[in-house]
Amino acid sequence: MRHARTVLVLLLLAAIAAAFVVTEDLKLEPDPIARPRIDRTFSPVCDCEQQTAQIAFRLRRPDVLTLTIADGSGHVVRTLLKRAHFSPGNHQFGWDGRDESGKLVPPGRYSARVELQKLSRVIEFPTQIAVDTTRPRFRTAKVSRRELSPDGDGRGDAITIRYRLSEPSHVLLLVNGKRRIRTRPEKTTIRWAPSARGAGLERLQLVAVDAAGNRAAGRPFYVRVRYLEVTPTRLRVRPRGAVVVRVSTDYPRYAWRLGRRRGTARKHTLRLRAPATPGRYRFAVAAAGRRDSVSVLVRRGRR
Repeated sequence: MRHARTVLVLLLLAAIAAAFVVTEDLKLEPDPIARPRIDRTFSPVCDCEQQTAQIAFRLRRPDVLTLTIADGSGHVVRTLLKRAHFSPGNHQFGWDGRDESGKLVPPGRYSARVELQKLSRVIEFPTQIAVDTTRPRFRTAKVSRRELSPDGDGRGDAITIRYRLSEPSHVLLLVNGKRRIRTRPEKTTIRWAPSARGAGLERLQLVAVDAAGNRAAGRPFYVRVRYLEVTPTRLRVRPRGAVVVRVSTDYPRYAWRLGRRRGTARKHTLRLRAPATPGRYRFAVAAAGRRDSVSVLVRRGRR
């Protein structure tokens, strides 16, 4: 009896040792699928690069693969591959967010699984795929000023746009339809200074892009860029009558000219005497290489 127990113990120890050896051999054997790359989130309705979720991996040995997409309950919603033969190497597949009937799946998290027929193994990738079809929303968007004079004097050179979104998103600033700034998702402000080349009205618009690629455009708004601006643009006065113009500028001093008369001024409202001789004249102002002018018509009788 004692001998039988000893034999049984030895057999159990041998089985445990054999199992340990097999387990260690399995640990040393490389995984049949290496370097998996799975898109974490995408939007099948975004009409962008993230409209399809990419599933990529390296296959170490030739095998027959079945690749499926399962929902959070483990139910297979789409079969991307069914018993397809593949050789070793890098392989990439795409899922468009639709089920077997071609309908969009509900937003949520999904898992990719690959079955290797020769090895009789099913591998579920740990990275889940989030289907997100909800666009971000601008809750607030405020502009610090609507008029700029980017002349480098530190006054009105740039604007600050503060915004709040319904979810973390990149924000694009479009100026006259062209992208000028792209922020990080954690940002909530944009500072924009126009180029020093031109002046006039600039059309600005914010566009939010979330992690899945969904886009939402805010309402466009306009900002006036000016350096020197004279109003009104046309004047009619009597000989030696009063010429009253408004000079809008951040420059501390500007030069002016009306006919043969010249001078400098600081005031934003300038009053001058019109020439005595009827005719068409130009009232011009200049500062730091910037210029603007208006037409002054001097004539007898009514204005």
